[in-house]
Parts: sequence; structure tokens; C-alpha cells
Amino acid sequence: MQQIYRFIIFSIIIFSNSSSAAFNFCQDDSGLNGGSDTFQQKIPLNGVVEVGELPIGVANVEISLTSTVDIDIQLFDKETGNKLIHWPSGILSADGYQSFVYHGTLIEWSGFNGDGTGPGNEYIKISGSEDPSTPTSRTFIMKVFGYKAGLADVNYTWQGASCADAKSGQGSFQQQILQNSTIKVGDIPAGINNLNISLESQEDVDIQLFDADTGKAIVAWPNGLLHGSTVDSINYEGMEIEWSGYNGDGVNLGHEYISITGETTKNLTMKAFGYQSGIAVVNYNWGEPDDSGDGDGNPTEGEEAIIKSQIFNLVNQARSQGRNCGNTFFPATTAVTWNSLLYQAALGHSLDMMNNDFFSHTGSNDQNAGSRITAAGYQWSAYGENIAAGYATAKDVMDGWLSSPGHCRSIMNSSVNEVAVAKTFGGSYGTYWTQVFAKHQ
Repeated sequence: MQQIYRFIIFSIIIFSNSSSAAFNFCQDDSGLNGGSDTFQQKIPLNGVVEVGELPIGVANVEISLTSTVDIDIQLFDKETGNKLIHWPSGILSADGYQSFVYHGTLIEWSGFNGDGTGPGNEYIKISGSEDPSTPTSRTFIMKVFGYKAGLADVNYTWQGASCADAKSGQGSFQQQILQNSTIKVGDIPAGINNLNISLESQEDVDIQLFDADTGKAIVAWPNGLLHGSTVDSINYEGMEIEWSGYNGDGVNLGHEYISITGETTKNLTMKAFGYQSGIAVVNYNWGEPDDSGDGDGNPTEGEEAIIKSQIFNLVNQARSQGRNCGNTFFPATTAVTWNSLLYQAALGHSLDMMNNDFFSHTGSNDQNAGSRITAAGYQWSAYGENIAAGYATAKDVMDGWLSSPGHCRSIMNSSVNEVAVAKTFGGSYGTYWTQVFAKHQ
């Protein structure tokens, strides 16, 4: 049986190795021959939300959205960004039924007035232009625009799917948190590499992680193997599992993460306990970071959020305490803020070291850290860079840097006020870390 990686929440398939946000055309062997499924999609007020991805190799797809609020379906070519269905600027943009052939695929749409039963009821059909059973040759992204906030029922069917396992993926969804209650966030099957999950909420929430087969509490306050207030890690059944601790990032109690380095060897279940009711944003990624991103080699917001949740607070904790870096004492200094341009520079160097099998501050193109920061669009007046390789967790790499006088001085440098850190998996050392500090001109 083909192995599919997924998160399940309220029976919604959220996390799959087809990189689909919600559609799951490859849920089991029967899915390869066709099938049907349904889920609910939250609709924003005057905003666009991604419903899911239709991968290459799916045949004769029909998708209907039914909602009590007015919505518009949108469809894009993932590779080119072409607006195939979009009001007012898509190839299909009318109020009534329309169709056209795109790269051998017949695309049909109800129009923005829907199927005639209400403006919140629309559909699209995607099939081969000559033979309906011909699979898609392009990857499509389906989105929806909401004129009012609400929910939509998404029902879809397909005739067949030829799905390939993805080496990596990422996603994001919203999870309802209940007061003084534990709620299941998702199932994590065995066989996933390098999984990172962050949970961010304005309310106080605790992540929990269990062995799905035995019920063993791996992460849980107060009785889990990991149950403390700060970052801690454990090797469980060959998996290196790191947790932020129940104090989260030290600033927001509702911001926590778990990170599993290597391949998951057990089926796991993630839950969340809420001290107040609210909503949490769950970001996750897995696999090889050089195969993920937005398709153009750029980091995704979800990946950046995860590494930020893991290490940002550790940096400021270190700066908040005076310490000896070698023979020189550095007093406590001001906190730094996170900068996404610096993250791009850091990620680029970690990928460069991993892909080209070297370990140096000088890149494979002979650029130094200052040049990389400038190339990312950041005009600096001061900068510093730390690199490391082979460390599994954020806590491990920070401990390593702080025990080295030169790296410690970079962390405690009072002349910088912004930071970013990137981590990649692979290469000779297994992991490559780059930490960049800077100050704008």
C-alpha cells in the first residue's frame, strides 16, 4: 500500500504528501482508482483562503462548494500563477456557466452566480478534453473568496489518481481550542522525516504528544516524558523529539512547538489543552527543506515560523543574562527582533553548505555573510554570523555556540538588534545551521 502522510482533524485530511491543503486523492489504494470525500472549509470575510491543491495525475475531478454565505471559487495554475477561474480577471469570470480547454484539460465552472440554487453554491469540473478519464498534466490551486465569513461544505469526486510520494511538504490550518479541554489536533504516521509543528494562539495552550499505539504520554504536563516549562528533548524509540516547554517562546504562552528529527518510527497523536477558548494557527513542515518552499526556492512563511518558534526565544534568553565569552565578560544586553530578510540570507547559506558539501562562512560563490545579507535586500551597518553542523535541536546548537567564545560574542553583541536562524537537513553532517545578526543602516 502506498504510504500517505497526513494530519486528520475532525475527519479533514490536512497533511498529505501530495502537498494538498485539504484534498486527498491518494488516501489509500482504492483512492488510486477513484473516490469521493468531503470536508468543511472556513470562509473569511472579504478575504481569500486556499482550499487545496489538485496534483498532476488526477482524472475527472468534480468539486462543489455549498455555503450559506456568498463565495467565489478561484482556480490557478500553480506553476505559472495564471488565473483560470477568477472574478473579475480570470479566463473564466462570468456569472453563468463557462468552460475552456487548458493544456489538454477541460475546465468547467458554474459561474459566480453558482448552480442556480444560491450564490454560495458553486462547482468546478476538470477532465481530459478528448477523454474525460485522461489525468491532469498540470497542478492546480483552488481558492475561495468570501464576501461574508462562514463555512462551506466541500464535496469532491475523482475517477482515478496517479500520485507520487513527496519528499517534503508543508501546510497550515486553524484549530479550535476549547477551555479546560483537550482536543485532538492530528495523527502523525510512522515514516515521516524531520517533522516540525508550531502552534500559535493568543490564548494559553499546551501541546501534547502521545504514542498512538501504546498511549504513552511523550509531551504532556504534568505526566509526560517531557513536561517542563522550557525547551527540552528526549530520544524516544529512535526519534529525537524536542518541545518548547509549556512556557512556549517565553513571551506568549500560546506559542509552542515540537520538532522530530529523523524519521518517525511510531504512529503519534498530537493534542492540545486549552486554558481558555480560542483559535490556534498550526504550521507544519516535513522532509528535506531544499525540496520545499513556494516552488521558486523561496522559504515559506510556515517554515520560517517553525524555526523562529524553536530558537528565537533562546537567543533573547541568552542575551538577557551577562556571561563570559572566553576571557571576556559581556553584560546583559537588549533583545533582538526577528527579520525575514535575514532569514532568507541564513537559509540560503545553510542550503549552500548542505548541497555543496562544505562548512565555511565563505559561500560556494565566494560571497561572505555581508554580501549574502545585502543580496537578500537588507542594508546593514553591522552584522555577525554563526554557523554550525550536526546539531539536532535548537537547544543543542545554542548551547554549542554559547560554549564557543567567538560564537558567544556574536550572540551577545550589543551593536546588532535583529536576528534570524535557518536549519536544513541533509548533507554530510545531517543538519546545517546559520544564525545571522544585523543592524540596519
